[in-house]
Amino acid sequence: MPTLQELRRKVKSIDNIGHIIRSMETLSIVKIRAFQDRALKLKPYTQELQRMLEILISRLPEEYLDHPLLKERYVYNTGVVFITSDWGFCGSYNIQVLNMVEKFTKDNPRKKMSFYPIGTYGLRFAKLKNLKIINSFTHLLDSPNFIQIRRLVRGIVRDFLDGKIDELYSISFDFINILKQEITIRRLLPLKPIDIPEKKEESFLFLPSSHKIIGPLLENILEITMFQIILDASASEQAFRRIAMRRAYENAEKIKEKLIFQLNQVRQTKITRELIEITSGIETLKEQEVIKIGG
Repeated sequence: MPTLQELRRKVKSIDNIGHIIRSMETLSIVKIRAFQDRALKLKPYTQELQRMLEILISRLPEEYLDHPLLKERYVYNTGVVFITSDWGFCGSYNIQVLNMVEKFTKDNPRKKMSFYPIGTYGLRFAKLKNLKIINSFTHLLDSPNFIQIRRLVRGIVRDFLDGKIDELYSISFDFINILKQEITIRRLLPLKPIDIPEKKEESFLFLPSSHKIIGPLLENILEITMFQIILDASASEQAFRRIAMRRAYENAEKIKEKLIFQLNQVRQTKITRELIEITSGIETLKEQEVIKIGG
């Protein structure tokens, strides 16, 4: 049986762990608010850009739609961007993403795939599974920055134009709200949506030229879409971390209650034993006095 000192030391340790977990949970709540504000504010803009893209494709004559980012081509190599966290203590966040990556590869056995893991856990997984890595990125979710994302997207676009990949998918968590996050698989390249509205061609006048407007617009749509994906993944990671910290704190409290109960039992046993020893001592002294008087 552990001693009183050992139990007191354990209770103190659990108490300290509880304070640390509480601090981490509070930090996650603060980060969620910051990331969800950015993610939810950007969402209408991202959706509007997608709607604009659909309108352009459905109404523009074919001669304007010969941009390389829109062209469907035979798929020799599929690129997959998947987003995990750089740090632990976020529950099943990484496991769910990595399970979806495995499912995606199993569901498409004929596709030759190359990967762009984002996050330390994703990079470790890709190396462990001997996946073909074209490029990897870490510490993007800590503080998502549009300039970094633009650089990432331009590198991927260059790979697409050079023929290293013929299409691009992303696998990541979509942030719905603080209680709901869903894993989503999106096709990002070619930018041509799979479900195109009914074609109704109209005449447009582009000034100074269609090439100078459509090209930058398509690149901007891809950059904003990727930035939205990263912001959603960041907010989702913090939401998972908050729940994980809450559960860890509750478990720490349960262990602390058990230790305090055990500590009280040991203390009570010690007090009882000391009382018995004192009572036995008094009885022994009384017996010795009786013997002296009788003698």
